[in-house]
Amino acid sequence: MPLNLLDLDRQWRWLPVRRASGNSDRIAPWELTADHEDNPIVAVDAPRADFNGALIQFLIGLLQTTIAPKDRSEWEDRFFDRPPRPEELKAAFSRYRDAFDLDGAGPRFMQDLDPLSAQKPLSITALLIDTAGSETHFIKDLPRQGFAPAVAAMALYALQTNAPAGGVGHRTSLRGGGPLTTLVVSAPSDSRKPPTLWQTVWLNVMEATAFESEHNRPEDIFPWLAPTRTSEKGSRTTNTTPTQVNPLQMFWGMPRRIRLDFEDVGSGECGLSGEPSEILVRQYRTRNYGINYEGAWEHTLSPHIREASGQVLPVHPKGSISYRHWLGLVQNDQDKKIRRVPAATVRRFWNLGLHWDGYRFRLWAFGYDMDNMKPRGWYEATMPLYELEESKRIPFESAVKSLVDAAGLFLGNLRSCLKDAWFSDGDPRRGGADMSFLDVAFWSDTESDFYRLLREGLLPDPADSARRKQVFRDWHQALNHYTLSTFDRYANTTEIADQNPRRIAEARRRLMRFNYKKDIKNLLDLPLKSDSQQ
Repeated sequence: MPLNLLDLDRQWRWLPVRRASGNSDRIAPWELTADHEDNPIVAVDAPRADFNGALIQFLIGLLQTTIAPKDRSEWEDRFFDRPPRPEELKAAFSRYRDAFDLDGAGPRFMQDLDPLSAQKPLSITALLIDTAGSETHFIKDLPRQGFAPAVAAMALYALQTNAPAGGVGHRTSLRGGGPLTTLVVSAPSDSRKPPTLWQTVWLNVMEATAFESEHNRPEDIFPWLAPTRTSEKGSRTTNTTPTQVNPLQMFWGMPRRIRLDFEDVGSGECGLSGEPSEILVRQYRTRNYGINYEGAWEHTLSPHIREASGQVLPVHPKGSISYRHWLGLVQNDQDKKIRRVPAATVRRFWNLGLHWDGYRFRLWAFGYDMDNMKPRGWYEATMPLYELEESKRIPFESAVKSLVDAAGLFLGNLRSCLKDAWFSDGDPRRGGADMSFLDVAFWSDTESDFYRLLREGLLPDPADSARRKQVFRDWHQALNHYTLSTFDRYANTTEIADQNPRRIAEARRRLMRFNYKKDIKNLLDLPLKSDSQQ
Protein backbone atom coordinates (compact mmCIF):
# COMPACT_ATOMS: atom_id res chain seq x y z
CA MET A 1 0.00 0.00 0.00
CA PRO A 2 1.45 3.44 -0.93
CA LEU A 3 2.56 5.89 1.73
CA ASN A 4 -0.29 8.39 1.87
CA LEU A 5 0.23 11.79 3.50
CA LEU A 6 -3.38 11.97 4.71
CA ASP A 7 -2.88 8.64 6.53
CA LEU A 8 -6.59 7.94 6.75
CA ASP A 9 -5.87 4.31 7.70
CA ARG A 10 -3.53 5.14 10.59
CA GLN A 11 -0.62 3.46 8.89
CA TRP A 12 1.86 6.33 8.87
CA ARG A 13 1.76 9.17 11.39
CA TRP A 14 4.37 11.39 9.80
CA LEU A 15 3.57 15.04 10.68
CA PRO A 16 5.93 16.26 13.47
CA VAL A 17 4.22 18.46 16.08
CA ARG A 18 4.65 19.75 19.61
CA ARG A 19 1.89 19.64 22.22
CA ALA A 20 1.07 22.09 25.01
CA SER A 21 2.78 19.74 27.47
CA GLY A 22 6.05 20.33 25.61
CA ASN A 23 6.18 16.77 24.29
CA SER A 24 6.91 16.04 20.65
CA ASP A 25 4.47 13.87 18.73
CA ARG A 26 3.73 12.48 15.28
CA ILE A 27 0.22 12.75 13.90
CA ALA A 28 -1.73 12.25 10.72
CA PRO A 29 -3.03 15.61 9.36
CA TRP A 30 -6.63 14.70 10.28
CA GLU A 31 -5.55 14.42 13.95
CA LEU A 32 -4.83 18.17 14.07
CA THR A 33 -7.48 18.69 16.76
CA ALA A 34 -6.87 15.45 18.69
CA ASP A 35 -6.86 15.95 22.50
CA HIS A 36 -7.69 19.60 21.83
CA GLU A 37 -9.09 20.31 25.28
CA ASP A 38 -6.54 18.61 27.52
CA ASN A 39 -3.24 18.64 25.63
CA PRO A 40 -3.66 20.47 22.31
CA ILE A 41 -1.13 20.60 19.51
CA VAL A 42 0.51 24.02 19.54
CA ALA A 43 3.12 23.98 16.75
CA VAL A 44 4.70 22.03 13.93
CA ASP A 45 8.09 20.65 14.92
CA ALA A 46 10.13 19.79 11.82
CA PRO A 47 13.93 19.45 11.79
CA ARG A 48 14.35 22.70 9.80
CA ALA A 49 12.80 26.17 9.96
CA ASP A 50 11.90 26.18 6.26
CA PHE A 51 10.16 22.82 6.72
CA ASN A 52 8.06 24.34 9.51
CA GLY A 53 7.07 27.16 7.16
CA ALA A 54 6.20 24.61 4.49
CA LEU A 55 4.16 22.42 6.86
CA ILE A 56 2.08 25.37 8.07
CA GLN A 57 1.25 26.23 4.47
CA PHE A 58 0.51 22.57 3.72
CA LEU A 59 -2.05 22.48 6.54
CA ILE A 60 -3.59 25.82 5.57
CA GLY A 61 -3.88 24.66 1.97
CA LEU A 62 -5.37 21.33 3.06
CA LEU A 63 -8.08 22.98 5.17
CA GLN A 64 -8.72 25.66 2.54
CA THR A 65 -9.22 22.96 -0.07
CA THR A 66 -11.34 20.53 1.94
CA ILE A 67 -13.22 22.28 4.74
CA ALA A 68 -13.30 26.03 4.03
CA PRO A 69 -16.07 27.86 5.94
CA LYS A 70 -19.04 29.09 3.98
CA ASP A 71 -19.22 32.40 5.88
CA ARG A 72 -17.84 34.38 8.81
CA SER A 73 -20.25 32.83 11.28
CA GLU A 74 -19.00 29.33 10.54
CA TRP A 75 -15.40 30.53 10.61
CA GLU A 76 -15.81 32.11 14.07
CA ASP A 77 -17.71 29.11 15.41
CA ARG A 78 -14.85 26.78 14.50
CA PHE A 79 -12.19 29.15 15.85
CA PHE A 80 -13.72 29.67 19.27
CA ASP A 81 -16.25 27.08 20.18
CA ARG A 82 -16.24 24.05 17.95
CA PRO A 83 -13.06 23.02 16.15
CA PRO A 84 -13.86 20.07 13.90
CA ARG A 85 -13.35 16.71 15.54
CA PRO A 86 -10.65 14.50 14.01
CA GLU A 87 -13.36 12.35 12.47
CA GLU A 88 -14.81 15.40 10.70
CA LEU A 89 -11.42 16.29 9.27
CA LYS A 90 -10.86 12.71 8.22
CA ALA A 91 -14.15 12.67 6.33
CA ALA A 92 -13.37 16.00 4.64
CA PHE A 93 -9.88 14.90 3.59
CA SER A 94 -11.04 11.56 2.21
CA ARG A 95 -12.44 13.21 -0.93
CA TYR A 96 -8.90 13.88 -2.15
CA ARG A 97 -7.15 10.85 -0.76
CA ASP A 98 -5.78 9.78 -4.16
CA ALA A 99 -3.87 13.07 -4.51
CA PHE A 100 -1.64 12.43 -1.50
CA ASP A 101 0.18 9.18 -2.27
CA LEU A 102 3.91 9.82 -1.90
CA ASP A 103 4.95 6.66 -3.76
CA GLY A 104 3.30 3.92 -5.80
CA ALA A 105 2.47 3.36 -9.46
CA GLY A 106 -0.21 6.06 -9.76
CA PRO A 107 -0.10 9.84 -9.31
CA ARG A 108 2.30 10.94 -6.60
CA PHE A 109 2.07 13.98 -4.32
CA MET A 110 3.89 16.98 -5.82
CA GLN A 111 5.59 14.73 -8.40
CA ASP A 112 5.43 14.47 -12.17
CA LEU A 113 3.06 11.88 -13.58
CA ASP A 114 5.88 10.77 -15.92
CA PRO A 115 8.38 8.48 -14.12
CA LEU A 116 11.23 10.50 -15.74
CA SER A 117 13.17 7.25 -15.95
CA ALA A 118 15.41 8.60 -18.72
CA GLN A 119 16.80 11.30 -16.43
CA LYS A 120 20.00 10.87 -14.45
CA PRO A 121 19.27 10.50 -10.71
CA LEU A 122 20.36 13.29 -8.37
CA SER A 123 21.24 13.08 -4.69
CA ILE A 124 18.27 13.71 -2.41
CA THR A 125 20.22 16.58 -0.85
CA ALA A 126 19.57 18.61 -4.01
CA LEU A 127 15.95 19.01 -2.84
CA LEU A 128 17.18 21.28 -0.05
CA ILE A 129 17.13 24.88 -1.20
CA ASP A 130 20.22 25.86 0.80
CA THR A 131 22.39 23.11 -0.71
CA ALA A 132 21.44 23.63 -4.35
CA GLY A 133 22.70 20.12 -5.06
CA SER A 134 26.20 20.71 -3.69
CA GLU A 135 27.73 18.17 -1.36
CA THR A 136 29.76 20.18 1.11
CA HIS A 137 31.61 18.74 4.07
CA PHE A 138 28.63 19.62 6.25
CA ILE A 139 26.32 17.27 4.38
CA LYS A 140 28.72 14.72 2.90
CA ASP A 141 26.96 11.77 4.57
CA LEU A 142 23.42 12.69 3.53
CA PRO A 143 23.53 11.13 0.06
CA ARG A 144 24.53 7.81 1.62
CA GLN A 145 22.06 8.05 4.49
CA GLY A 146 19.12 9.55 2.63
CA PHE A 147 15.86 11.00 3.96
CA ALA A 148 13.00 9.25 5.69
CA PRO A 149 9.84 9.47 3.54
CA ALA A 150 8.30 12.12 5.83
CA VAL A 151 11.41 14.31 5.53
CA ALA A 152 11.53 13.75 1.76
CA ALA A 153 7.89 14.91 1.56
CA MET A 154 8.70 18.04 3.59
CA ALA A 155 11.71 18.82 1.40
CA LEU A 156 9.64 18.27 -1.74
CA TYR A 157 6.82 20.58 -0.63
CA ALA A 158 9.29 23.21 0.61
CA LEU A 159 11.07 23.24 -2.75
CA GLN A 160 7.91 23.39 -4.86
CA THR A 161 6.56 26.20 -2.64
CA ASN A 162 9.74 28.29 -2.57
CA ALA A 163 11.46 27.15 -5.79
CA PRO A 164 14.21 29.56 -6.84
CA ALA A 165 15.58 29.91 -10.35
CA GLY A 166 17.27 26.63 -11.19
CA GLY A 167 18.81 26.99 -14.63
CA VAL A 168 17.26 26.84 -18.09
CA GLY A 169 13.64 25.73 -17.87
CA HIS A 170 13.68 24.95 -14.15
CA ARG A 171 10.76 27.14 -13.09
CA THR A 172 10.35 29.24 -9.98
CA SER A 173 7.46 28.81 -7.58
CA LEU A 174 4.03 30.24 -8.26
CA ARG A 175 5.13 33.31 -6.25
CA GLY A 176 8.63 33.42 -7.71
CA GLY A 177 11.85 32.32 -6.05
CA GLY A 178 11.77 32.52 -2.25
CA PRO A 179 8.44 34.30 -1.61
CA LEU A 180 7.64 36.06 1.65
CA THR A 181 4.80 34.41 3.58
CA THR A 182 2.85 36.27 6.26
CA LEU A 183 0.41 34.60 8.63
CA VAL A 184 -1.93 35.94 11.28
CA VAL A 185 -1.28 34.10 14.54
CA SER A 186 -3.03 34.33 17.89
CA ALA A 187 -2.01 34.16 21.51
CA PRO A 188 -4.59 34.06 24.28
CA SER A 189 -3.94 36.82 26.81
CA ASP A 190 -3.78 34.17 29.49
CA SER A 191 -0.14 33.08 29.12
CA ARG A 192 -1.01 29.70 30.59
CA LYS A 193 -3.01 28.90 27.44
CA PRO A 194 -0.72 28.82 24.41
CA PRO A 195 -2.27 29.31 20.97
CA THR A 196 -3.14 25.99 19.35
CA LEU A 197 -1.92 24.91 15.95
CA TRP A 198 -5.55 24.63 14.90
CA GLN A 199 -6.04 28.36 15.64
CA THR A 200 -2.86 29.32 13.79
CA VAL A 201 -3.94 27.40 10.71
CA TRP A 202 -7.62 28.39 10.81
CA LEU A 203 -6.80 32.10 11.17
CA ASN A 204 -5.36 31.94 7.66
CA VAL A 205 -8.16 30.00 5.98
CA MET A 206 -10.48 32.17 3.90
CA GLU A 207 -14.18 31.73 3.26
CA ALA A 208 -14.91 29.32 0.42
CA THR A 209 -16.28 32.12 -1.77
CA ALA A 210 -12.74 33.49 -2.17
CA PHE A 211 -11.86 30.46 -4.31
CA GLU A 212 -14.95 29.99 -6.46
CA SER A 213 -14.00 28.72 -9.91
CA GLU A 214 -15.39 26.97 -12.97
CA HIS A 215 -12.38 24.63 -12.92
CA ASN A 216 -13.27 22.11 -10.23
CA ARG A 217 -11.76 18.84 -11.36
CA PRO A 218 -9.23 17.39 -8.89
CA GLU A 219 -6.44 17.86 -11.47
CA ASP A 220 -7.30 21.58 -11.66
CA ILE A 221 -6.31 21.81 -7.99
CA PHE A 222 -3.59 19.14 -7.76
CA PRO A 223 -1.61 19.35 -11.02
CA TRP A 224 0.19 16.02 -10.51
CA LEU A 225 -3.07 14.13 -11.12
CA ALA A 226 -2.73 14.82 -14.85
CA PRO A 227 0.14 15.12 -17.35
CA THR A 228 2.18 18.21 -16.54
CA ARG A 229 1.28 21.47 -18.27
CA THR A 230 4.84 21.78 -19.58
CA SER A 231 6.33 25.09 -20.64
CA GLU A 232 8.72 24.39 -23.51
CA LYS A 233 8.80 27.02 -26.23
CA GLY A 234 6.09 26.30 -28.74
CA SER A 235 4.04 24.27 -26.27
CA ARG A 236 0.31 24.92 -26.30
CA THR A 237 0.42 25.19 -22.51
CA THR A 238 3.49 27.43 -22.16
CA ASN A 239 2.06 29.38 -19.20
CA THR A 240 -0.49 28.61 -16.50
CA THR A 241 -2.74 31.42 -15.25
CA PRO A 242 -5.47 31.52 -12.56
CA THR A 243 -8.13 31.51 -15.27
CA GLN A 244 -6.94 28.16 -16.64
CA VAL A 245 -6.97 26.16 -13.39
CA ASN A 246 -8.57 26.35 -9.95
CA PRO A 247 -7.11 29.19 -7.82
CA LEU A 248 -6.62 26.66 -4.99
CA GLN A 249 -3.63 25.47 -7.00
CA MET A 250 -1.74 28.36 -5.35
CA PHE A 251 -1.29 26.00 -2.38
CA TRP A 252 -0.32 23.04 -4.57
CA GLY A 253 1.82 24.62 -7.25
CA MET A 254 4.25 22.25 -8.99
CA PRO A 255 6.80 24.29 -10.97
CA ARG A 256 9.45 21.54 -10.84
CA ARG A 257 9.15 18.19 -12.58
CA ILE A 258 10.39 15.80 -9.88
CA ARG A 259 10.11 12.08 -9.22
CA LEU A 260 11.35 10.58 -5.96
CA ASP A 261 13.15 7.25 -6.39
CA PHE A 262 11.50 4.62 -4.19
CA GLU A 263 13.23 1.72 -5.91
CA ASP A 264 16.86 2.37 -4.96
CA VAL A 265 16.33 3.04 -1.23
CA GLY A 266 18.25 2.33 1.94
CA SER A 267 17.45 1.95 5.62
CA GLY A 268 18.88 3.29 8.85
CA GLU A 269 18.91 6.79 10.37
CA CYS A 270 17.44 9.71 8.42
CA GLY A 271 20.19 12.12 7.44
CA LEU A 272 18.20 15.14 8.68
CA SER A 273 15.98 14.01 11.54
CA GLY A 274 18.36 11.35 12.88
CA GLU A 275 15.42 9.02 13.45
CA PRO A 276 15.47 5.38 12.34
CA SER A 277 13.57 4.57 9.16
CA GLU A 278 13.01 1.36 7.25
CA ILE A 279 12.99 3.41 4.05
CA LEU A 280 15.56 6.10 3.19
CA VAL A 281 15.01 7.99 -0.06
CA ARG A 282 18.47 8.62 -1.48
CA GLN A 283 17.84 10.13 -4.89
CA TYR A 284 15.31 11.62 -7.27
CA ARG A 285 14.98 12.52 -10.94
CA THR A 286 14.03 15.82 -12.45
CA ARG A 287 13.40 17.42 -15.81
CA ASN A 288 13.09 21.04 -16.82
CA TYR A 289 10.18 22.98 -18.33
CA GLY A 290 7.62 22.23 -15.64
CA ILE A 291 4.60 24.42 -14.93
CA ASN A 292 5.29 28.11 -15.59
CA TYR A 293 2.89 30.16 -13.46
CA GLU A 294 2.12 33.58 -14.89
CA GLY A 295 -0.67 36.10 -14.79
CA ALA A 296 -2.71 37.55 -11.94
CA TRP A 297 -1.89 34.98 -9.26
CA GLU A 298 -2.35 36.62 -5.86
CA HIS A 299 -1.50 34.13 -3.14
CA THR A 300 -3.60 34.69 -0.02
CA LEU A 301 -0.59 34.22 2.28
CA SER A 302 1.76 36.75 0.65
CA PRO A 303 1.87 40.56 0.52
CA HIS A 304 1.96 42.03 -2.97
CA ILE A 305 3.10 45.09 -4.88
CA ARG A 306 0.57 46.57 -7.28
CA GLU A 307 2.23 48.66 -9.96
CA ALA A 308 0.62 51.54 -11.81
CA SER A 309 0.63 49.38 -14.94
CA GLY A 310 -1.72 46.95 -13.18
CA GLN A 311 0.89 44.23 -12.68
CA VAL A 312 0.72 42.43 -9.33
CA LEU A 313 3.98 41.08 -7.87
CA PRO A 314 4.51 39.04 -4.70
CA VAL A 315 6.92 40.43 -2.12
CA HIS A 316 10.23 38.67 -1.42
CA PRO A 317 12.44 39.00 1.68
CA LYS A 318 15.44 41.26 1.37
CA GLY A 319 17.48 40.70 4.50
CA SER A 320 16.13 40.54 8.03
CA ILE A 321 12.46 41.26 8.69
CA SER A 322 11.65 44.07 11.13
CA TYR A 323 9.34 47.03 11.68
CA ARG A 324 10.76 48.63 8.52
CA HIS A 325 8.47 46.16 6.68
CA TRP A 326 5.37 47.29 8.59
CA LEU A 327 4.22 49.24 5.54
CA GLY A 328 2.97 46.65 3.10
CA LEU A 329 2.95 43.74 5.54
CA VAL A 330 0.62 45.05 8.25
CA GLN A 331 -0.96 48.02 6.47
CA ASN A 332 -1.27 49.40 2.94
CA ASP A 333 1.44 51.71 1.62
CA GLN A 334 1.01 53.96 -1.38
CA ASP A 335 3.59 56.03 -3.21
CA LYS A 336 3.65 57.64 -6.63
CA LYS A 337 4.39 54.48 -8.59
CA ILE A 338 3.35 51.46 -6.58
CA ARG A 339 1.00 50.30 -3.87
CA ARG A 340 2.07 47.74 -1.28
CA VAL A 341 -0.76 45.64 0.11
CA PRO A 342 -0.74 43.03 2.89
CA ALA A 343 -1.68 39.42 2.28
CA ALA A 344 -5.37 38.69 1.77
CA THR A 345 -5.61 36.96 5.14
CA VAL A 346 -4.17 40.04 6.86
CA ARG A 347 -6.60 42.30 5.05
CA ARG A 348 -9.42 39.99 6.09
CA PHE A 349 -8.22 40.30 9.70
CA TRP A 350 -8.54 44.09 9.56
CA ASN A 351 -11.69 44.32 7.45
CA LEU A 352 -13.71 41.95 9.61
CA GLY A 353 -12.45 43.45 12.84
CA LEU A 354 -11.23 40.15 14.23
CA HIS A 355 -10.49 41.53 17.70
CA TRP A 356 -11.74 39.59 20.69
CA ASP A 357 -11.35 39.91 24.43
CA GLY A 358 -8.81 37.47 25.75
CA TYR A 359 -6.80 37.24 22.52
CA ARG A 360 -3.75 39.00 21.15
CA PHE A 361 -2.72 38.75 17.52
CA ARG A 362 0.60 38.96 15.71
CA LEU A 363 1.94 38.74 12.21
CA TRP A 364 4.40 35.91 11.51
CA ALA A 365 6.54 36.61 8.43
CA PHE A 366 9.10 34.22 6.96
CA GLY A 367 10.90 33.25 3.79
CA TYR A 368 14.17 32.85 1.91
CA ASP A 369 16.18 35.86 0.79
CA MET A 370 17.33 34.62 -2.61
CA ASP A 371 20.14 35.83 -4.83
CA ASN A 372 18.81 34.30 -8.03
CA MET A 373 19.62 30.59 -7.52
CA LYS A 374 21.41 30.94 -4.18
CA PRO A 375 19.79 31.65 -0.80
CA ARG A 376 21.38 34.40 1.26
CA GLY A 377 19.48 33.28 4.32
CA TRP A 378 16.19 32.19 5.86
CA TYR A 379 14.49 34.97 7.79
CA GLU A 380 11.47 35.06 10.03
CA ALA A 381 10.03 37.45 12.57
CA THR A 382 6.79 38.42 14.29
CA MET A 383 5.24 41.83 14.79
CA PRO A 384 2.13 42.88 16.70
CA LEU A 385 -1.32 43.37 15.21
CA TYR A 386 -3.08 45.91 17.39
CA GLU A 387 -6.75 46.05 18.25
CA LEU A 388 -8.23 49.20 16.72
CA GLU A 389 -11.72 50.42 16.03
CA GLU A 390 -12.32 51.29 12.40
CA SER A 391 -12.52 55.03 13.20
CA LYS A 392 -9.06 54.92 14.78
CA ARG A 393 -7.30 52.76 12.21
CA ILE A 394 -6.85 55.45 9.54
CA PRO A 395 -5.12 58.01 11.81
CA PHE A 396 -3.07 55.21 13.38
CA GLU A 397 -1.86 53.96 10.00
CA SER A 398 -1.09 57.49 8.87
CA ALA A 399 1.07 58.10 11.94
CA VAL A 400 2.87 54.76 11.61
CA LYS A 401 3.70 55.50 7.98
CA SER A 402 5.27 58.80 9.03
CA LEU A 403 7.35 57.07 11.72
CA VAL A 404 8.64 54.35 9.37
CA ASP A 405 9.32 56.73 6.48
CA ALA A 406 11.19 59.11 8.80
CA ALA A 407 13.33 56.23 10.09
CA GLY A 408 14.32 55.40 6.51
CA LEU A 409 15.43 58.99 5.95
CA PHE A 410 17.49 59.01 9.16
CA LEU A 411 19.22 55.79 8.09
CA GLY A 412 19.96 57.29 4.66
CA ASN A 413 21.48 60.35 6.33
CA LEU A 414 23.67 58.18 8.53
CA ARG A 415 24.91 56.08 5.63
CA SER A 416 25.71 59.11 3.49
CA CYS A 417 27.51 61.04 6.21
CA LEU A 418 29.60 58.08 7.32
CA LYS A 419 30.79 57.71 3.74
CA ASP A 420 31.63 61.42 3.79
CA ALA A 421 33.68 60.83 6.94
CA TRP A 422 35.48 57.77 5.59
CA PHE A 423 36.23 58.81 2.00
CA SER A 424 37.23 61.95 0.17
CA ASP A 425 35.34 63.02 -2.96
CA GLY A 426 36.23 60.81 -5.88
CA ASP A 427 37.58 57.97 -3.75
CA PRO A 428 36.70 54.78 -5.71
CA ARG A 429 36.08 52.88 -2.45
CA ARG A 430 33.06 55.02 -1.64
CA GLY A 431 30.74 53.39 -4.15
CA GLY A 432 31.60 49.86 -3.07
CA ALA A 433 31.49 50.40 0.69
CA ASP A 434 29.43 47.72 2.41
CA MET A 435 26.96 49.49 4.69
CA SER A 436 24.68 46.52 5.31
CA PHE A 437 25.84 46.15 8.92
CA LEU A 438 24.48 49.66 9.59
CA ASP A 439 21.08 48.76 8.17
CA VAL A 440 20.71 45.61 10.28
CA ALA A 441 21.82 47.36 13.47
CA PHE A 442 19.64 50.44 12.85
CA TRP A 443 16.37 48.57 12.43
CA SER A 444 17.13 46.22 15.30
CA ASP A 445 18.35 48.85 17.77
CA THR A 446 15.45 51.27 17.18
CA GLU A 447 12.71 48.62 17.18
CA SER A 448 11.95 48.70 20.91
CA ASP A 449 11.43 52.50 20.83
CA PHE A 450 9.18 52.14 17.78
CA TYR A 451 6.84 49.62 19.42
CA ARG A 452 6.91 51.47 22.75
CA LEU A 453 5.73 54.67 21.07
CA LEU A 454 3.02 52.79 19.18
CA ARG A 455 1.81 51.01 22.28
CA GLU A 456 2.04 53.85 24.81
CA GLY A 457 1.70 56.91 22.59
CA LEU A 458 -0.52 56.18 19.60
CA LEU A 459 -2.79 53.30 20.54
CA PRO A 460 -4.73 55.03 23.34
CA ASP A 461 -6.04 57.61 20.87
CA PRO A 462 -4.29 57.92 17.48
CA ALA A 463 -6.59 60.82 16.52
CA ASP A 464 -5.41 62.96 19.45
CA SER A 465 -3.24 65.60 17.75
CA ALA A 466 -1.36 66.53 20.92
CA ARG A 467 -0.49 62.91 21.65
CA ARG A 468 0.53 62.39 18.03
CA LYS A 469 2.85 65.42 18.09
CA GLN A 470 4.51 64.15 21.26
CA VAL A 471 5.08 60.73 19.69
CA PHE A 472 6.65 62.38 16.65
CA ARG A 473 8.93 64.56 18.81
CA ASP A 474 10.02 61.56 20.88
CA TRP A 475 10.71 59.53 17.74
CA HIS A 476 12.76 62.34 16.20
CA GLN A 477 14.77 62.70 19.40
CA ALA A 478 15.42 58.95 19.57
CA LEU A 479 16.52 58.69 15.95
CA ASN A 480 18.64 61.83 16.13
CA HIS A 481 20.43 60.53 19.23
CA TYR A 482 20.93 57.09 17.68
CA THR A 483 22.36 58.32 14.38
CA LEU A 484 24.75 60.77 16.03
CA SER A 485 26.05 58.23 18.54
CA THR A 486 26.42 55.62 15.78
CA PHE A 487 28.31 58.11 13.63
CA ASP A 488 30.70 58.81 16.51
CA ARG A 489 31.25 55.08 17.00
CA TYR A 490 32.17 54.34 13.39
CA ALA A 491 33.56 57.55 11.92
CA ASN A 492 37.13 56.83 13.09
CA THR A 493 37.24 53.13 12.23
CA THR A 494 39.13 53.52 8.94
CA GLU A 495 42.89 53.09 8.69
CA ILE A 496 44.87 55.81 10.50
CA ALA A 497 46.38 57.00 7.22
CA ASP A 498 42.87 57.65 5.90
CA GLN A 499 41.57 59.58 8.90
CA ASN A 500 40.88 63.24 8.32
CA PRO A 501 39.58 65.00 11.47
CA ARG A 502 38.32 67.99 9.52
CA ARG A 503 36.43 65.82 7.05
CA ILE A 504 34.90 63.83 9.92
CA ALA A 505 33.81 67.00 11.76
CA GLU A 506 32.21 68.42 8.62
CA ALA A 507 30.40 65.13 7.97
CA ARG A 508 29.03 65.15 11.52
CA ARG A 509 27.72 68.70 11.12
CA ARG A 510 26.01 67.65 7.90
CA LEU A 511 24.38 64.74 9.72
CA MET A 512 23.03 67.10 12.39
CA ARG A 513 21.70 69.40 9.70
CA PHE A 514 20.26 66.59 7.57
CA ASN A 515 18.38 65.19 10.58
CA TYR A 516 16.37 68.43 10.61
CA LYS A 517 15.78 68.65 6.88
CA LYS A 518 12.41 69.83 5.64
CA ASP A 519 11.25 66.39 4.48
CA ILE A 520 11.81 64.93 7.96
CA LYS A 521 10.12 67.88 9.63
CA ASN A 522 7.13 67.54 7.34
CA LEU A 523 6.83 63.84 8.08
CA LEU A 524 7.03 64.35 11.84
CA ASP A 525 5.07 67.60 11.99
CA LEU A 526 7.99 69.57 13.47
CA PRO A 527 8.36 73.37 13.27
CA LEU A 528 10.06 74.34 10.03
CA LYS A 529 12.48 76.60 11.94
CA SER A 530 14.42 75.20 14.85
CA ASP A 531 17.50 76.19 16.79
CA SER A 532 18.51 72.54 16.74
CA GLN A 533 19.09 72.87 13.03
CA GLN A 534 22.08 75.12 13.52
